[in-house]
Amino acid sequence: MLIIQLKHVFTLALGASLLTISVAQTPAAAAPHAKDPKIEAYEAAVKDLKKTDGPLTLYWSKRQVFLELPESKLGQLFQIQASFATALDSAFLHAGMPVGSQAVDTFKFERHDDAVWLVQPNMAHRWDATDPFLVGTQRSFPEAILSSFRIEQQYPTKKLLLINVTNLFHGDLFRLPEMVAQMLGGAYMLDREKTIVDHAKGFAENTVLTMRMHFMSMRGAEPNLLAQLLGLPDYGTLEDSRSAPVSIDYNIWFRNESEFRPRLADPRIGFFTEDFFSLDRFLNPDRTQRYINRWDVEKKDAAALVSEPVKAIVWTLDPSIPAAYRECIKEGVLRWNVAFDRLGFKNAIQVVDAPANDPDYDHADGRRNVIRMMVGAAAPFGAISLLRTDPISGRILNASITIDANVIRDMMQEHMRAQASFAGSRAENAKLLLSGNADRMFYTKEEQANSEFVSRMKKFGWSLEPCMNANELAEASTLAWQSLAAIPTIHLSKEEFTKRFLADMVCHELGHCLGLRHNFAGSTELSTAELANDTLTTKKGISASVMDYTPINSVAVLKGAGNFYSPTIGAYDTWAIEYGYKPMTATTTLGEKPELARIAAQSGMPGHAYLTDDDSSGDWNPYAAKFDCASDPVTFSMRTLAMIKRAELYALVNLPKAGESYSKRTAALLSVFSRMNRENRNIIRSIGGVVNTRNFKGDLGEKPTAYPVPAQIQRQARDVILQTYLSPTSFNYSPDVTTHFSMDENGQPWNAPLVEMIGTFQQRALISLMSGNLVVRIIENQAKFRQEPYTLSEHYRAISDSVFAEFPAKKPISKLRRDVQKSFVDAIISQASASPSQIDNDVRLVTANEVLHALNVIKSRQSRGGLDEITKLHLQDLQDSIVRFERRNAGLTR
Repeated sequence: MLIIQLKHVFTLALGASLLTISVAQTPAAAAPHAKDPKIEAYEAAVKDLKKTDGPLTLYWSKRQVFLELPESKLGQLFQIQASFATALDSAFLHAGMPVGSQAVDTFKFERHDDAVWLVQPNMAHRWDATDPFLVGTQRSFPEAILSSFRIEQQYPTKKLLLINVTNLFHGDLFRLPEMVAQMLGGAYMLDREKTIVDHAKGFAENTVLTMRMHFMSMRGAEPNLLAQLLGLPDYGTLEDSRSAPVSIDYNIWFRNESEFRPRLADPRIGFFTEDFFSLDRFLNPDRTQRYINRWDVEKKDAAALVSEPVKAIVWTLDPSIPAAYRECIKEGVLRWNVAFDRLGFKNAIQVVDAPANDPDYDHADGRRNVIRMMVGAAAPFGAISLLRTDPISGRILNASITIDANVIRDMMQEHMRAQASFAGSRAENAKLLLSGNADRMFYTKEEQANSEFVSRMKKFGWSLEPCMNANELAEASTLAWQSLAAIPTIHLSKEEFTKRFLADMVCHELGHCLGLRHNFAGSTELSTAELANDTLTTKKGISASVMDYTPINSVAVLKGAGNFYSPTIGAYDTWAIEYGYKPMTATTTLGEKPELARIAAQSGMPGHAYLTDDDSSGDWNPYAAKFDCASDPVTFSMRTLAMIKRAELYALVNLPKAGESYSKRTAALLSVFSRMNRENRNIIRSIGGVVNTRNFKGDLGEKPTAYPVPAQIQRQARDVILQTYLSPTSFNYSPDVTTHFSMDENGQPWNAPLVEMIGTFQQRALISLMSGNLVVRIIENQAKFRQEPYTLSEHYRAISDSVFAEFPAKKPISKLRRDVQKSFVDAIISQASASPSQIDNDVRLVTANEVLHALNVIKSRQSRGGLDEITKLHLQDLQDSIVRFERRNAGLTR
């Protein structure tokens, strides 16, 4: 992308006239003009160096870099975009990732005596020079002085300064050495002897300097705990972990004071934003000014109904993408033209191949928007989009998308990453009964590690919003393919299925590159029944927004045909693009506000609901969940569970094939557990759930901003969880499965703790139904309803009936069922014994009553006989626990 068009023309005039000397009677030649010693020293200093002209002129050798700085540029803002050109470890520091405190860092040079200081303006706090609060503000928000460079030489007549900026490119300014040490795990230091300038190139838009850097550690890398938590192979791409060579591209340019007009954000529509304290808003309740991130897209003919843009958003397909996948990736990108077409832009988004045999092509060069593919150890994300924005105006300067080729490999080989455990021990889960976030029970170690990864990245200033769409969708898609493979008449090839996945994934990432945040309410537009209508989903998509984490359409999978993924962008997406890119008649940022408000006021219209990462972080809104779908999400989850069970049956019947390891079937079963865990996590939100919207008063189709989930939906969600996860028939496997539940022989020894895993899984599902925050929300919602409520008493009694469902039969009780019953009894005793400061009193009263009910049920079962020894001991243990509780709490249960 064209970032800046600056062309330096240096005036070479030496003075007003030439001095001539005349001698009487004897004409003589003029005395030679003595050259200024400063000029001679300047020219001598650069004589043996390579020169690169561009917005910033560099003189360089392998070891040193000098900047030729015109004095007129002192104080002018310039920007640096630093990126990994090659990877250090493809799991974290892979090619294309940014380096620095921002995707684009902004600085200026200031002269102080014989030195030039590198100063970073205070971007987070801004004010007008005429503001009456100016003096007090300036004293509070200083600029940062990050480095100092000695003035090596001066060119007086040209007013040029020559400064040695070599250290600027050694990475300390961008915390690169610290990042390498943290991510690789070890005491890594920059090896200056093996760190050199690879090349520098100058263009009209930017100057690019590429450094070949070497980091070394005498002991090498330590075990990477973060990779282990993520379930990634505990190896990197380094031949020897003591040596970590990497190339960094530095794109540099003076900031262009263009006519780009920042656009104000609105909380009803989700764009990434540039936020700053604005003194202009000092008297407002919210003093933060927010500009959305967007491209500078203007019509060539502003008066025309349809016009090509002055500059299209052109995407380059990197040579790293195999030919087989280029067309589907291109399709995913171009889907967004539908939204721009509605605004009168023709071919606003374009896709081209990387120029063949072009020595100036570089995937990390900021002049291009690149889609690349990486191959190496699995990354913590299947795909990632990287925006490079002007931190002052919010203008998107360039962007890139990196795809991890492992997601393609996994889908084509039906490879499932085995998750051998779930997060949280039984003791840890039990602590959440009285308080805490029930949603935490459903986080796998991988999700916890992803959160840790994002936290580490923020330490280095990476302004990334974590996007786990590709990884999870790929895993779910692999399971869905096995469900499709169970249909004898399926006509879809695995390769075509994979290409549809890629188009959908790239379309999501491209939306981020247009400035859009996630919208987890988008998938709630159509009902489960409507998702089976191929004509409708072809027109509207599976979701109102591809910026949701939309799961594979399980309704289409179950029937073996249809739109498994969204084939187009949705209603929200076109509406959001209208807000961000519609040409305005106003000529100022504030002048646009009324017209933008009219667009945002459509937030209550069908398909325009918006809820993002912040809204999904809680565990109570079923319409802000990830990888849910439909306006009736519990019903859709039931169809997804049916798809998962069919995939499980396929694995049990067809895997492994002759000559294959049983680990393939084990991985498929572990993936089944993982996806069931995901559905449980989504379904539980409806119980005690609260629906939120971002509607303002007076919006078209305005809905309440907070209202309880209807009682019948809460009952449906409860029954699905009890029947699926906690019934006597849940997770019963044949001896053939239990005796072959093993991992790859090439991996670490594994004792196949199937019973323990399922037991922990069931315990987490049980305790989530009874967690302190969930039952308090049931009480809250009961008070809000003016119609038939979902009550706390019926909630606990339904759980009790399910836990003791097999008691009427005169049969021994299995290990898994004994564990569920023990967990339930311990849980209700814990809640009934809690102090009023720990839990709502209604919960104490209801659970105390359930303790008595459980005792009666247990005694009744003991009286009917048909018990083996371990069942007798189990029932007696439950009874003893209740009796001890009664003694400690005399009167509470009476």
